[in-house]
Amino acid sequence: MLLFKKCMAKLNCNIVLAIIALVFVAACSQQEPKPFTYSNYTFTETKLPIANDSSRSCSFTASIPILAGGNPVLVDSVNAFIAQQFFGKNSNNESLQQMVKAEADSFYQNYLRDFEEFNQADFPLTYQYDLKLHVAFHNDQYLTLKNENYDYMGGAHGNYSTLYYVFNRETGKQVRLAELYPDTLKLTAIAQQLFYMQKSIDTTTEINDQGYWFEKNKFSLNSNFGLLKDTLVFMFNPYEITSYAEGQTEIKIPLK
Repeated sequence: MLLFKKCMAKLNCNIVLAIIALVFVAACSQQEPKPFTYSNYTFTETKLPIANDSSRSCSFTASIPILAGGNPVLVDSVNAFIAQQFFGKNSNNESLQQMVKAEADSFYQNYLRDFEEFNQADFPLTYQYDLKLHVAFHNDQYLTLKNENYDYMGGAHGNYSTLYYVFNRETGKQVRLAELYPDTLKLTAIAQQLFYMQKSIDTTTEINDQGYWFEKNKFSLNSNFGLLKDTLVFMFNPYEITSYAEGQTEIKIPLK
């Protein structure tokens, strides 16, 4: 009987230790989520409808990040965003790699339709599309994507722009400016001061009389912002607040 009690006591002790071990493992797994990982996929292709005639060419290049590890909510959300924002598709139907190749083929088919029309006049026709989307910054709370794109489909010059997208790493949702900095009036005042210094704006003259196109003749921030390591950056693209010749306008606000 005594031996039986000892065996039962030992068994109960082992059960308790096993439960403690399971709880400890579960707690560790919750505290140490899978690391955030992604890969960059690049596709480039140049086609010549007439062999060896580079004056008639169609070039397509796309580089995109594909999220893989980490918070599955973030992974699914960002990959779905890329699929919809850049390719107009549902990410459940095909992979992002397939979407890139399909977009390249669509771009070339559009080129061929224009080529068939203009080639009759022996008109040089060159099309180019470049998409560079990459992870510009990430920490425990946020993920910032930066999109630099360029396209040329005839005319005096090509078009280019830089766009930022900030995501909450826990919810996977895009972050609004007010979520980062609720006092948008103060933030605008800081940005205006930096903008006026950067562009040498005369404060005694209306801003739009100095070559700008702000609504109601008043400086304002747009929604194209990116959160970087130590900076909150705003980007105004060509034709947004001034002429194409002035190029892009970037305002960098130190987070401190």
